Amino acid sequence: RRQEAQRLGRILRPKPRAGQNFNAFFYSLVSTDTQEMFYSQKRQQFLVDQGYSFKIITQLEGMDRDETLDFGTKEKQLLLLQQVLAADEGEASERIVDEDLDRMQTISGARRATGSLAALSGAKGMSYREVSRGPEVLEDKKTSWNSEQETRSLQKTGQQVVA
Repeated sequence: RRQEAQRLGRILRPKPRAGQNFNAFFYSLVSTDTQEMFYSQKRQQFLVDQGYSFKIITQLEGMDRDETLDFGTKEKQLLLLQQVLAADEGEASERIVDEDLDRMQTISGARRATGSLAALSGAKGMSYREVSRGPEVLEDKKTSWNSEQETRSLQKTGQQVVA
C-alpha cells in the first residue's frame, strides 16, 4: 500500500512549468474475482487517507466491439477458451520442463577457481610479522628502522653487509 501511494505521489507531484493542473494517471489492474480485490480495497482506502482521489474503471468503452484486437469477437474468445480447456496440463508441464532443461544446458554454469585472499586483497607476495622488542629498542626506533632500510637496499644492489 505504501509503495503504491509513493508511486502515485511521485507521479502527481507538480513539475516545473507544469501549470496548476495535473496531467498524470496511475493505473492498477486488478481481477475482480480474485483475492487481490481484498488488498486492492485496502490500497484504495490508504490512498483516500493520503488525500489522493482515484477512479475505478470496470469496463472501457468500445473494447467489446473492437474487432482489430486479437480476441475482439465473441467467436475468437470462445475458440481460445475451448483451446485452453482442451489443453492437457500434463503436456504443458512436460513442455515447460523440457524448455527449462534446454535453457539450462545453453547457459554456462558457474566456474570455480582456486585463489587466495592475499591475491584478492592485493597483498600477494607481502607478509606481516610481529616482533617483540625490548624497551631500549623502542627508544631508538627511528635509528633501527633506518638501518634496516639501508641493509635491504644494500642487499638488493648485491653489496655485502657487515654487521
